[in-house]
Amino acid sequence: MKKLTYILLTLLFSAATFAATITIPEEAKDWNIPAEAIDVLQAREICSKLAVGATTGTKYYVMGYIKKIDSNHTNNVSKYGNASFYIEQVKGANSTEDFYAYRVYGIDGERITNPSTVAIGDFVVLYGELTKYQKNASYAPIYETLDREAYIWNSTNPLISGSNSDNQSGDNTDEENGVITISNPDLWTANEMSQFVGKEVLFTTPFYVTNNTKSGQLTIAPRRIFNPTNQALPLSSDYYSILSLNEQGTITLTNISDYHRIDERVYNLRVRVNSYNSLSFISGNWQGNTRAEMKKGIDLKAIDARGVHTLLVCCMNLEYYIVEAFDSYGPANNTEHQAQRAKVSKALALINADIYAFVEIQLGQGALAELAADLTKNTGRNFTYINDGSSIDETFTKAGFVYCSDIVTPHKTIQHNDTYLENRKKVQAFIEKATGEKFVLSLNHFKAKSGGGSGANKDQGDGQGSYNAARVKEAQSILSNYPFYTSYFGDEDFLIVGDLNAYGKEDPITTLTDGGMIDLHRTFHADSSYSYVYQGTLGYLDHALCNSTMYPQVTGMTPYHINAPEKDDYTYNGSLNDGTMFRCSDHDPILVGLRLGKDDITTSDTTPTYKFYYNHAIQAIENAQGGTYTICNIDGSVVVQEHITSTTYPLPSLPQGIYILTIQHNNHRQSIKLCSRAAG
Repeated sequence: MKKLTYILLTLLFSAATFAATITIPEEAKDWNIPAEAIDVLQAREICSKLAVGATTGTKYYVMGYIKKIDSNHTNNVSKYGNASFYIEQVKGANSTEDFYAYRVYGIDGERITNPSTVAIGDFVVLYGELTKYQKNASYAPIYETLDREAYIWNSTNPLISGSNSDNQSGDNTDEENGVITISNPDLWTANEMSQFVGKEVLFTTPFYVTNNTKSGQLTIAPRRIFNPTNQALPLSSDYYSILSLNEQGTITLTNISDYHRIDERVYNLRVRVNSYNSLSFISGNWQGNTRAEMKKGIDLKAIDARGVHTLLVCCMNLEYYIVEAFDSYGPANNTEHQAQRAKVSKALALINADIYAFVEIQLGQGALAELAADLTKNTGRNFTYINDGSSIDETFTKAGFVYCSDIVTPHKTIQHNDTYLENRKKVQAFIEKATGEKFVLSLNHFKAKSGGGSGANKDQGDGQGSYNAARVKEAQSILSNYPFYTSYFGDEDFLIVGDLNAYGKEDPITTLTDGGMIDLHRTFHADSSYSYVYQGTLGYLDHALCNSTMYPQVTGMTPYHINAPEKDDYTYNGSLNDGTMFRCSDHDPILVGLRLGKDDITTSDTTPTYKFYYNHAIQAIENAQGGTYTICNIDGSVVVQEHITSTTYPLPSLPQGIYILTIQHNNHRQSIKLCSRAAG
């Protein structure tokens, strides 16, 4: 049994009327096991009085030692997050009078992520309803927990002091001489590691890489570290909560010899504790957000979440793509530019979009012409660009469009919105040749956060940086000009993309969403999306929003993480430049899938509904069979994500905290905030 920091959720139970006789091991005597807990023999007695298939209706705490791990245990953990095993009254007795923990979840209903979390010999306490199962008359009855409605109980003690299990890997798990195992450290703080200095620790749930700037070491955390204003309104209570979580969770991991990107995850992390905030790496399994995954191309599941796209739009900040008149911004000379060009061209060819919306490219037409020529050469399709009439003026940059002329054609002439900054907000309509459908694309690059600013543009200390007032004006200008654009181009469908230099919950973005625009990051990815990393914090400055008539024609969107998670040294003029597409810019490309024409996307659908427990945790989703649901922590970490396989689909209980539930079902995507409260 692994003791963690979670607080037991409020649940109703009926106390047993007789005392348990099981021997509780010394290491479990401080677990605060409820007095009404029963043992294996008592649980069997209760179940023996049930009719076959009946359940107790009452939830019980059942204590026992793990006797046997079910043959399907590893598969159930990897696919469904639950475990199956038998418990007995006396450790090692191999008794026939056992009790079956059938598809139980981990601590307080959490998904189990590592099969070795439970092992033969562990002392455990289960919590849930009991039942009697009998396949047919020729089989003896099995006394067990109710299928996927019970979980391993938890005490309120802090970090565990080691497992008493017969560890199947052969590791010594004695606290004084071996490895201390820590499970599910979602509420873990770095200071708690001080008690383990000089010892080895095994974490059975993953840690995220949050910073990779220093050679030979990483910064890691048991949760992703997001910029607070990416997920919470500035200076709100949620904002301060995320700030606090960010400060508490990070720790230095040393002795790293190979390269790892930000947001990679390390599973089964084994370390030696150097100090409360420093761990020395021994072993681990690295997965997620690796270069190998990115080389496979874009995630089509994210692009085609609501149907197969027929158009792909890519928006990307190219970080000073300069082709001539070099100075202190961007490449210093043509040699550096050719290195930049090689990296960018490889990325754009792999993306192979139909329309590219670029920001931070040089004024004039040379940069756009070069990008279009490289795309034509590398993809075998015909690309060209929209000439906006600008001319080179040193290394000043603009926004501009490149498109595949085989697929789309521009409609009317490009429009300029020069509010606050010139050449950085442009609007163009495109017609899809195959369908004759068109839409309006608004490309934007708002004022940056850097610089001193004055008056309303001075940094107000609310997490939004300098020039927030200027960015709000730029957002307001999009909304005020929106009726003209849709009238001029003769189409209501409006898609906004670009580097808005504002995170997801900052004033410029809420200005747009309050004005009726739909944030596609949040719609398709809840609070887990990012396109930029700044000092180890994730967030999205690169946006995709649309109006209500455009939204039904959006099949999906995703950032493509080829840049933001990379070490800066891999840039075209960096010391580690390897000529690959990785770190061709400091921003990730944003990809939006479209299927123009409302008849092409399912619109007839029953809106999912929800039911709630008395403790404010979700009980079930109704009318969303065939869809998916995701539950994320307030910091953006995914707690659970599953396919909805029944008309009424039960969801697990949640530990104390704030969560975001997102349900995607055909044409509907809905997100709600959950508050799961502690006992008392």
